Amino acid sequence: MTPPTRRRRSARPESPVRRALRRSRWRTTLAWLGPRWFSIVTAGALFGGGGYLLTSPQFRVEQVVVRRDSSAAQAAVTQATQLSQVVGHNIFLINTSRVAQEVAAVPSVLRARVVPQLPNVVEIEIVERVPIAAWRAQNGAFLVDDQGYVLGAAPEGVAVREPEDQVVPVVKDTTGRNLAPGDQVDQHTLLAARELVKALPAAGAGVREIEYSSQGLVFITDRQWRVIFGDADALNTKLATLKAIVDLARSQNMDIRLVDLRPKDRPFYQVAGAA
Repeated sequence: MTPPTRRRRSARPESPVRRALRRSRWRTTLAWLGPRWFSIVTAGALFGGGGYLLTSPQFRVEQVVVRRDSSAAQAAVTQATQLSQVVGHNIFLINTSRVAQEVAAVPSVLRARVVPQLPNVVEIEIVERVPIAAWRAQNGAFLVDDQGYVLGAAPEGVAVREPEDQVVPVVKDTTGRNLAPGDQVDQHTLLAARELVKALPAAGAGVREIEYSSQGLVFITDRQWRVIFGDADALNTKLATLKAIVDLARSQNMDIRLVDLRPKDRPFYQVAGAA
């Protein structure tokens, strides 16, 4: 028995309603794209351009330049290239704030600013700490700035020159403390020593040596007087008292060896040979 054949359905003609709906959707799409096509094209171009900028070898950092030519500048370059791995990285992806912080961690650098220079150079601007004195600790002499930060080893011989012959005063620390770059000494004592070096000659006492001990700040004068200032308080009063003692010693031809200015009410002096 022959199976019945299926009749192929003939395609129905599209109704006018469907055609209208389809045309309406196209019109809606075109109407939406009309005012936005420029933004869409621009976004695509930016996306492609951004990908190029972030991946192109042309924008890989090849050089780090420091504006200040000094030992601190060289340390800044080392810090930036070794810790942050700036060289070889895309210049647009460099974290400038982080690099600046790492460079400023160098003891001799006060602050730093990192400026990328297209296409492949990173420039570092540094402001260095300025040494105002040398601090001679048990393990050597170190330069220190006005905040008391230890910058690095002092030049050879600076710790044995007399104050009038040296660029910066030397404070001899007899407390037994060791120092290293990045440490900090007492700022008040340091600034007091600096000011007293300038003021003592006006009081009639030249400075031969500066000492920081368990007694505080001590000056050895050009007449071998040991003058104990102690802490950095009331320096003007202590200077006035010292001047009065210097004048008295000169008028009476006294050979003084010790002056202790720490007692506020009764500072005293001791002559040579006295018990």
